[in-house]
Amino acid sequence: MPPSRPDRARGHLLIPSLVAAAGALLLIHQWQWGRMLWLDEEMIAINLRDRSFAQLAGRLELGQAAPYGWLAAQRAVFLAFGPDERALRALPLAFGVALLAVAVWVGRRWMTRSGAITLTFLCAAGQWVSFHALELKHYSADTCFGLLLPALAVWALEEDRLLAWWIAAAVAQWFSNGALFVAPVCALVVVVASGNKVKAALPGLIWLASFVANYVLTLGPARSSEFLQHFWANAFPPPGSGPLATIAWAFAQISPLALKPIGSGFGVWFWVAAGAGFWLARRTSPVFRSVFALVPLSGIVWAAVRLVPMFERLSLWIVPALYVGVALAADAASAMVARPMQSRRGAAAVAGAIAWCALAVLLGDVAIRGATYVAIDAPIANHDVDDRGAVRWLARQRQPGDVWVTTHNALPAIWWYANDDAPAFEVALESDPDGCGALELGETLRRAGATRALVYLGFGHHVPPAFDDVLVARLGSLGRVAGYNRVGENSHALAVDLRDAATGPITLGELGSPGHPSVGAAAGCINVSPASRW
Repeated sequence: MPPSRPDRARGHLLIPSLVAAAGALLLIHQWQWGRMLWLDEEMIAINLRDRSFAQLAGRLELGQAAPYGWLAAQRAVFLAFGPDERALRALPLAFGVALLAVAVWVGRRWMTRSGAITLTFLCAAGQWVSFHALELKHYSADTCFGLLLPALAVWALEEDRLLAWWIAAAVAQWFSNGALFVAPVCALVVVVASGNKVKAALPGLIWLASFVANYVLTLGPARSSEFLQHFWANAFPPPGSGPLATIAWAFAQISPLALKPIGSGFGVWFWVAAGAGFWLARRTSPVFRSVFALVPLSGIVWAAVRLVPMFERLSLWIVPALYVGVALAADAASAMVARPMQSRRGAAAVAGAIAWCALAVLLGDVAIRGATYVAIDAPIANHDVDDRGAVRWLARQRQPGDVWVTTHNALPAIWWYANDDAPAFEVALESDPDGCGALELGETLRRAGATRALVYLGFGHHVPPAFDDVLVARLGSLGRVAGYNRVGENSHALAVDLRDAATGPITLGELGSPGHPSVGAAAGCINVSPASRW
């Protein structure tokens, strides 16, 4: 058992529990808004809707990958409750709330009151930790197991329950990639710190068997995906990098990761605070400090050997360990302040007070960023697009002979929120006239027998600034704009009747989107092709 602490008997659990309860209620409140899905969520939702439990194993469509257990649980939710956004996000929400409960337990068992409050506060206030607890992705499970599995490893050593830890790790990898990524360093600590290393390592065969099955069903197909390899290529060191170049690359990731997904604007100083906590909190179990300190280091190693991308949401699994480091720094600072202000110890108390002031600034920054997200950004769809409102507005006007026209990254919105059998076409701006296909937009639509084009301009990532007005102008020369609706900041829906006299070249601003600047004419053409899943 961990050594007793003087503040553990009374009040040690109360404040962290209140912080966790407040964080959980805030998550539930945001979850009740039922915010529309956005691109990444739509793509995983399409797989959940269109694939059976068996088909969820193997390579998924639309460049998606997720642990099979998580996918199966989400498929069951879909079958039971349908496509409602709240229902689909219930499991991510549950993992987000579970993270707060785990933080309370970790703080109560291994930290003083200051550390317990700090850890729970960070888990509740962290901007991207809370954001991904409300997103239809498995990332909230990554943060939950990123905290739980290392803590369980220390608990298993203290309670001589090593078999229980190996079983937990074997099961967790089916619901969380983060659980898989933290398991090796946890296992290393379990075996090294155990008195009987053979006894400690032998149950690892359970985890290994689970890993092999997991690799065959999900990890292997994901690693062999050329789409995913290309998409995440920038999240690894450049190919052929030597040791020094790799170290330089890893160091360059520290500040961006501090901002996202850690949720701090202090860059390397957040990492310094966590490292100081691991080093200075000597009253805390060295095994506990070691296992959590190794988690972010292992993330750098996995990226260096090109196994696990190091990028924003994909690195969420290391965030709780860094929060633990900062919480331990709070413990260490509080211990220094609490020492009597005697001549020999006055300097330590002053240093502790200064450290606490620095930590207060650090925590305040995290809180402000988290609060700003909740107050301003959370009610709005990601990237200020409203796929649900725009696509459903168009779908309500559907007539025989209609076809969908949209961009590559907006196709999942059509496939998810319209979910009909009308043909869909993908359009893109080709600035080089020599690159234009044999069939331009009007001819393609005529050959498809289209009487109207239902056009959605939504998620504009990788779309040239001139594209919207070039496309709208071309459509206006093909028929009459029978309806237009701007939904949110960046979602534009048009119905163009190809049977009527042409409206003439027109811009979104002229259609009723005064905040949308006209970019004028652009060279080239609109390339169009039948939409297909990737």
